[in-house]
Order: sequence, then structure tokens, then C-alpha cells
Amino acid sequence: MTLEERIQGALRAAQPGTALRALVADLAREGRQKAAIVESFENFLVQHRTRADFLEKDEEAVLDVLDALHGRCHPTAELLPDPPAR
Repeated sequence: MTLEERIQGALRAAQPGTALRALVADLAREGRQKAAIVESFENFLVQHRTRADFLEKDEEAVLDVLDALHGRCHPTAELLPDPPAR
């Protein structure tokens, strides 16, 4: 299954936000770097914004995950936080 298919599957889950967050955790466990995950989600968003079947709620869910990956959220909601600077 491609990453695009995995993201689409998460978006069709009963709780898309939770499913997308779980997907990010799975991708990190699989060894993908945070930058690569961010790039994949951004590319997905760019490609699917122009599709006739793309829904605004899907865009919002992906943007929420990107915000959490970039740290633009409450600290407890951040995904794959960077280690503190020393």
C-alpha cells in the first residue's frame, strides 16, 4: 500500500484526525524521518486539493496534522517533537 493510500484510508476512518496521528506514529516507527513525513503530507495535500472528490474536512484534518508536526499546537498535541536544544 502506498503512503497516499494510507493517508486516504486514514481520512476515511471514523476519527480521521486520530487515524492520521496514528499513521504518523507508524511511519516514524517504520524509520521515516520527520522531514520526510512532513513532505509526504504536504505533497498529498497539494495533489489532492485539485481533485473533484477532495473534501474540505480532509484538508482540515491533514492541515491539523501538519500543524502538530511543525509544533503549531499545544505542546501536548505535538507530533514527533524535536529534542530540546542544549
